Amino acid sequence: MKATRLACKSLCLALILVGCATNKAHDDGMQMIEAGQYEAGLARLEEAAREAPRDTRIQMTLTTQRARIIETLLSQADQDYTQRNYTMAFQGYQRVMGIDPQNSRAAEGLRQIAALKSIDAMLVQGQTSLRRGDITGAQHQVRNIYALDPQHQGAQQLQRDIELLQRRSEAPYPQLRSQLSRPINLEFRDANLKVIFEVLAKTSGLNFIFDKDVRPDAKATIFVRQVPIESAIDLLLQQSQLHQKVVNDTTILIYPDSPQKLKDYQDLVMRTFYLTNIDANSALNMVKTMLKTRDVFIDERLNTLTMRDTIDAVRMAEKLFQAQDQSNPEVVLEVEVMEVATQRILDLGLQWPNTFGVINDDGSAVSILDQLRGIDSGRISISPSPQLRINAQDNDINTLASPVIRVSNNEQARIHIGQRVPIISATSVPSTQGPVITESITYLDVGLKLEVQPTVYLNDEVAIKIALEVSNATPLEATRQGTIPVQVDTRNATTTLRLRDGETQVLAGLMRNDQFSTGNKIPGLGDVPGVGRLFGSNKDTNNKSELVLSIRPRIVRNLPYQSPSDMEFATGTESSMRVQSASRFGQMADYSAPPSAPAYVTPAPVSTPAVPAKAQPLVVPVKAASEDLRLSWVMPSEMHAGEEAVFVLQAQAGQPLHSSSLQLSYDPARLKVLEVLEGGLLQHDSAQTSFTPRLDEQAGVVSVSQIRSGAAGATGSGGLLQVRVRALQSADAQDQQASMQVIKFSGIGQDKRLIAATLPTQQFVTVKP
Repeated sequence: MKATRLACKSLCLALILVGCATNKAHDDGMQMIEAGQYEAGLARLEEAAREAPRDTRIQMTLTTQRARIIETLLSQADQDYTQRNYTMAFQGYQRVMGIDPQNSRAAEGLRQIAALKSIDAMLVQGQTSLRRGDITGAQHQVRNIYALDPQHQGAQQLQRDIELLQRRSEAPYPQLRSQLSRPINLEFRDANLKVIFEVLAKTSGLNFIFDKDVRPDAKATIFVRQVPIESAIDLLLQQSQLHQKVVNDTTILIYPDSPQKLKDYQDLVMRTFYLTNIDANSALNMVKTMLKTRDVFIDERLNTLTMRDTIDAVRMAEKLFQAQDQSNPEVVLEVEVMEVATQRILDLGLQWPNTFGVINDDGSAVSILDQLRGIDSGRISISPSPQLRINAQDNDINTLASPVIRVSNNEQARIHIGQRVPIISATSVPSTQGPVITESITYLDVGLKLEVQPTVYLNDEVAIKIALEVSNATPLEATRQGTIPVQVDTRNATTTLRLRDGETQVLAGLMRNDQFSTGNKIPGLGDVPGVGRLFGSNKDTNNKSELVLSIRPRIVRNLPYQSPSDMEFATGTESSMRVQSASRFGQMADYSAPPSAPAYVTPAPVSTPAVPAKAQPLVVPVKAASEDLRLSWVMPSEMHAGEEAVFVLQAQAGQPLHSSSLQLSYDPARLKVLEVLEGGLLQHDSAQTSFTPRLDEQAGVVSVSQIRSGAAGATGSGGLLQVRVRALQSADAQDQQASMQVIKFSGIGQDKRLIAATLPTQQFVTVKP
């Protein structure tokens, strides 16, 4: 018998120890998971599940936690992949594969990251095909890159250059192919207009045809030096109130500036714009207001705008839509609202009777004076009975709401966490048979209500209008008709604040402190300090509550940086609207084609014949200016992970440079930009400069604007800017190629003239582990 009892006790003790060990493994696993140690936490949960295979609670916890962790890691990895942070995405997918080797999403993510290694080779091949004039091959490489990375900066630039080359070679209207950009000197005083154009024809190789209504005795005076031939033609036409029409690549028709002649000769172009972000009606108003276009149609179903106007008006509409058709900024608001409420109740003391009465021997009430005779202790009644009250209550209430909402710029978002309380209202209508009462029910929103309206600015700051309301409903005593009124306690806070991207602001101080004290005591004796509670009872109630709001904006998408050349362009005069031919198509990126590679457009040389003696003008063709600006990189060819280096963008300025704006693209997965510093070129001669860099780490883009004060520009060679970078560790511990490229440049010289620049090729640096 004793042995049996000893065996039972040992078995019970062993079961208790096993249960304790299982609970400890379960608790340790949950703590590790809460601390972010997902793999170690799941291992402890699996250990607890093996020790208790029949414990459904542990098995369910293991299943749900594994699914939640996999989803969390996959979401973070997908977000890193979208933000082009491929190193972190690779690590996230690897962690998922370690937990679930059969996970298809993680396997697909790893395959896509591995395929991204071939993008650089595809881009180089596409650029080579474009230099050779193989547009089809270049487009094929662009499509392959977009299939792997739709936001690749190099592919976007290559696509723009392909479209630019197509438009240059397949223009829907005649283009001049003469040397109109060659500078020339003209000195004429009261000379016949046709004689001047005859000289220009021999100098430029163009043919000029005059309308029959152009006066044959028209004269002009012009004294210009070192101006392009095209500008000289424009000056002559403007002072003589004439217009021109390009007939073919070598012929210009000149006609009077009259409404009828404009209708007869001016070419019109039909163009359809597919709008992405701007509303079609807004685009219609902008075109009619800014360009005075009459023939315009919009399709609200497709959000398109079709206009019929001059070539220059269509080009201006392109620039307007490029500047205005931008996506609306969006911001993610991380909000935390916490209400901390405490309630302390102390009910302590001796409750004495407060009513004494006389009753008869049978317990009935005394009704006549004769019954008051012979009163003894048995006939005296007290109410209520004496009670010793000893009660203390502590109530703590914490209400926490952590919503994360995404909202567009200048749009309102509303959050309501609570309940809808029914409010009953009664309406009485008199009638001959008595009043008729009709009840109706309305609902009142109580709880936490938060309204926010953000405004995103270009300097990555967010202004937020906040309206916070916290309310609770307390039912009161019912009325005689049975209706239960409701008391609503409300606290409101309305403010407007402006925060930087990622800055956290805490709004506190909405406090409420209620103190109540009720007593039932013997007068005089109940107020004696120390012993007063022996002669009465007191109930003390202390209620405290505080409301705290924390808000942090994170800008998801802001307006892109636009260079001054995109936001400002010449539009001609009030009566003659035209764009500058030099900037009509923009500037292609330079891929540094070898000398044997053919250029996109190669005009034939034009000889300059002698000037007729009878006109006796002074015509001196000036040699073409030397190269305005050439950019080049000075950077190491290889770096080790964790090593820092300075990439210098050198500039060789043949013309005075007053200001510049540029954009750099780099690989954020392999390089981290630490600092962008100004070079010494624009600071030559101790000139004052304005240097404004802007870094977008997620997109891998650096935007820089530089302005030099003073009338004289900077010439010569020197550093334009310096970029201090750090090489990042690759995910697969192999050598990686990191790129750095100037994708956009705009330089302004004397007289606000646009400086032609030769951009450097895309540079690569080898990042070693």
